[in-house]
Amino acid sequence: MKTIRKPTKTNYLEYAALRCVETAVNALPRGVALFFGGIAGQALCLFGVYRGVALKNFEHVGLWDAGEVKKILPALYKNIGRYAADFLRAGKLPPYRLHDYDIYERARESGKGTIIVLAHFGNWELLAAIWGRNVDDLNVVAMPMRNPLVEKWLLRKRTATAVKTIYKKNALRGMLSALKRNGITAILIDQHIHGMGTPTPFLGKTADTVRTAAGLIYKTGAVALPVNAILNPDGSYDIKFYQAEPPIVGAGSADDEAVISAIQVQHNDILSGWIREHPEHWFGWFHRRFKGYVDYK
Repeated sequence: MKTIRKPTKTNYLEYAALRCVETAVNALPRGVALFFGGIAGQALCLFGVYRGVALKNFEHVGLWDAGEVKKILPALYKNIGRYAADFLRAGKLPPYRLHDYDIYERARESGKGTIIVLAHFGNWELLAAIWGRNVDDLNVVAMPMRNPLVEKWLLRKRTATAVKTIYKKNALRGMLSALKRNGITAILIDQHIHGMGTPTPFLGKTADTVRTAAGLIYKTGAVALPVNAILNPDGSYDIKFYQAEPPIVGAGSADDEAVISAIQVQHNDILSGWIREHPEHWFGWFHRRFKGYVDYK
């Protein structure tokens, strides 16, 4: 059973600020809320919040020159605010379009469960809210927030849309249980988690990558389904489903580790493709994704 620590005074202040912003966002028309969300994001950029980490990551992957990064960063921060505004709008889903939905339907027909492979790309929380209303047995693997009051608030939002939360402490057991009943489990794989990852290529560089999803796909035969939800300039979302067939490893039979590693590479390649195409929508730039390979001091 998950233990929630006692809130501090700072926790109460943070929570009060969150609820005030939530109230304001819900009182405004969506277009206005998105506009002010973008302004708030740009203010974060102006004040340099996590800017140093983002620049370190851009420099490390080396996919964009300094001039391009200078253009990407403001758009990235603006998107943070816009996505946050949409997530805070209680019970109000924006217009969206589904692309290649047949990939999802075939995955469900397998009867072996589905693992949704996610990144901190686009609006992953809103994606769960939309799906929670349209599919059965949707579970998300999550790390508890540091603020217990915010964690309870987030849990209520997920539960209100029929999304079940599996906490990382019991992730393996919870995911196995969901897969056995042909359920759907969503997991973010693009963060560095100390002691829980293996070195895998990501954006052309080595990054420790969580192996839970790849391991379960190999062991159980569950179907991997990478999905993202991107906000368009007109305020609508494009929700895209991607094919991730089990990779072929060498000739003849491969050992377990080789197959799991190949699955991890495949998933990271798909996520890397998203980021290369839309770098301003990946919030992993603000994470210490390449910890152990980059000096973030």
